[in-house]
Amino acid sequence: MSIFTTLGMFIIDENRYVSPSYPPQENIIGGAGPYAMIGARIVSPAQYSRKISGIIDEGTDFPVKIREEIDTWQTGAIFRKNHNRLTTRGVNIYENGIRSFEYQTPKKRIEVEDVLQYPELRQSQCYHLICSIDRCKLIIEELGKVNPNAIYIYEPLPDDCLFENYNKLKEVLPLIHVFSPNLDEAKALTSTNSINADLTELCNKFTSYQKIANSGTVIRCGASGCHIQTSKEASPCQLNVTLPAYHQDQSKVIDVTGGGNSFCGGFIMVWFLSGQDWITSGVCGIISSGCIIEKLGMPVLEQNKFNGLSLEERLGTYFKKNPQLADKYKLEIS
Repeated sequence: MSIFTTLGMFIIDENRYVSPSYPPQENIIGGAGPYAMIGARIVSPAQYSRKISGIIDEGTDFPVKIREEIDTWQTGAIFRKNHNRLTTRGVNIYENGIRSFEYQTPKKRIEVEDVLQYPELRQSQCYHLICSIDRCKLIIEELGKVNPNAIYIYEPLPDDCLFENYNKLKEVLPLIHVFSPNLDEAKALTSTNSINADLTELCNKFTSYQKIANSGTVIRCGASGCHIQTSKEASPCQLNVTLPAYHQDQSKVIDVTGGGNSFCGGFIMVWFLSGQDWITSGVCGIISSGCIIEKLGMPVLEQNKFNGLSLEERLGTYFKKNPQLADKYKLEIS
């Protein structure tokens, strides 16, 4: 049985640079699914690595080197070969610091019926959902028929984060354990125009509709870290806290692609392992995201170290800068 399963897609990315002009970069592992899986893997004790899973759809053009790289993560990723289609590919186009994205080949979403084909995914403890609000509700309803005790973290699609969708979101929030938009998405959903929006007030617009015990909202704030607020109605002691980012020096940030997906993967994996401790999960989500944005593409895993650093070393660095959080961290790493 998996602990963590993502329903995010696998995509092979290409980066094209229009202005300033740089050579293109090809065959980059991308998509919300792999980023969420590696985020969960970065902060997991090694004995849990095979309990991190998702579906990787391989088309006829799937590069061997990508398969070999994913294999180094030692997760429970499921490779599904299709001899009748190309692998889902996309291109990130960078122009004057603005990124746009377009698909180069038809995309293949992960559907509930795909998950149900595999016993280890069907009874997963936690699911990472990144989809439209309408589809989120349908997925939870369908999975709930076979796995009624599953835990959900929902990462909304940026294009779906519109104020006209806020009422639909209010119907979904009671079904979600952890809701995690980024700051821009949270503002767009609630029509909050203030540049320096009060994060507590912003979170209240979501947590007031969350009804599951110990549920809450985590707003990802980029260089400012994350803001965590639990539901007042669902939790006897409401938590309301901002955690600093891992990289305070922005010169160490190379590419933010996948940072949010990896945060969500790391957060919900540790939320389960720590017995739903929000501070511990937030710290681990921040560490996952910080590791991802240090380089283009996926981090390199060697001897259980990502980009040359173990989880213990990253925690040590983070707690040295934020000693007030060290005593609140409850997950024993072994």
